[in-house]
Order: sequence, then C-alpha cells, then structure tokens
Amino acid sequence: AGFVGAANVGDAAAGDAVGTYTGTMTLIEVSKDSGANYTTLFSGSQAVNIASASAGAAVAGLVSGVDLEAGTYDTVRVTLGANLLLKGYVNFGTTTIYTNNDADGFGDNGGGGADNPNNGGTAYAVSTFTIPLASRTQTFTGLSLPVSREDPRTCTVSFNTAGVITQSGGTPSVGAPSVSITSR
Repeated sequence: AGFVGAANVGDAAAGDAVGTYTGTMTLIEVSKDSGANYTTLFSGSQAVNIASASAGAAVAGLVSGVDLEAGTYDTVRVTLGANLLLKGYVNFGTTTIYTNNDADGFGDNGGGGADNPNNGGTAYAVSTFTIPLASRTQTFTGLSLPVSREDPRTCTVSFNTAGVITQSGGTPSVGAPSVSITSR
C-alpha cells in the first residue's frame, strides 16, 4: 500500500470572488484506470472556502493520512453539496454588479459609487446560490499522481476564482473556478 501524506497550501483566489467562495465537499475519489474504478479518499460534509489562502491545505487535509494502494492515479473526482456561498462582483461599463444576498443574489450600483464593493458598499454581502445537480460532480482527468511508500509525494490543489462571476449585457452569472492538481 502507498500513502497520501502532507498537505500543501493552494493558491488564493484572484479576481472577483473577494474572500468568499465556499462549497461543501461531500466526496473525493481517485482512479488509476481513467475512471473505470474509484477509491474513496473522503466521504462526509466539509465546507471549504476556496477563495482563502489556505484552501489547498484545507482540501488536502481531508485526505491527509489516507492509506492508498501504490500506483499512479490519473483521475480525481470531487462531489459538492447543493449550496455555494459567494461574495464578489463584476463590472458592466460604469455599473458594478455585486452579490447582495437578495432573491437573485445580485444588485448593482446603477453606475454610482454608494454601494460599490470597492468603496465598502453596505449592500455588498455573501449570497447563496444553488449548484445545479449536473454540475455538483467535477472530474479531473489526465493527471499523473504517483503513490509509493519509497518515494512519498505531496499533492497540491490550487484554485483560482478569477472570472467566476461574469456578465452578458448586464446579466450576471456564476461559474466554476479553475482547479489545478499536481504532485511532486
């Protein structure tokens, strides 16, 4: 058997998810055969703010110390819970569209500065969004994550939330962050 060991700090968020992009991890699995069979590394319910500087360490901590069969794992599958807590904004011309915890999750400053998140706007707040069922499981393929007792490796998970809030014609939408998984 191999061993999954130490956790590394992942990258902090860059861009428009300003300090809050929290999802609940419910399942983390790995595969050595391109997803034909999976080994569960974590099953439970753990909220992780991937916009924080310690996000990578928090995720890696969920699987730290798991005894894992030796080999090279090429696929990681992560399942999230239904809710995403997000605080961020996107600009549309002179209007700043920001999270404000109302019915649709967004408000705007109408081109003025009073509620602009950059000016400490009072309506700027964390909003809760529902992750569509079809989007709750993400699979990362083409990886090379060797596991061996003779050559222990550290797996690093990094997140970038730049661009997770976008807009089209002034209508905002929320997308997934980019995720990087490496081994060294």
